[in-house]
Amino acid sequence: MFSKPLHPRRALALVALLSASCVTGDYNQTRVFQPVPGEAVQSLEVGRSGLDEALASLGAPLQVIELGAGAALAWGWKESTDWNVTGSASIGSVRGRLQFADAALQFPGVVLFFDGEWTLVAKEKGFLSELLLRPQLPRFVEDDSSPAAGA
Repeated sequence: MFSKPLHPRRALALVALLSASCVTGDYNQTRVFQPVPGEAVQSLEVGRSGLDEALASLGAPLQVIELGAGAALAWGWKESTDWNVTGSASIGSVRGRLQFADAALQFPGVVLFFDGEWTLVAKEKGFLSELLLRPQLPRFVEDDSSPAAGA
């Protein structure tokens, strides 16, 4: 680990630091939702497949986003392992803390885009944070009972 011998004072300081500190760690396995079958996504044809076929093949989506007259439906999953280590030490009246986590924040998934007739117009696979647009306000729907509607 060290390329040259450790000076006795440094070795003593290192031993004192480690004996006055507390180090904890954990290992986690996370599984959220199930990946969608690749062949189910491939079987959906752009320009031909409809919403009912997509739902029958993939199940309920995690998110639905209105896009003008159409919509984007997202399916996602996560399967990962994470290491977390936390250390703290007191040296005199000074207390320090160090934390390390390697948790993956990416959430892979599939997004299907449908037009106003609920026909599939595009499909994308990747990380949901990159595929999904920021939420938009719902589009304005005119009230049929307003005077302008009868004109």
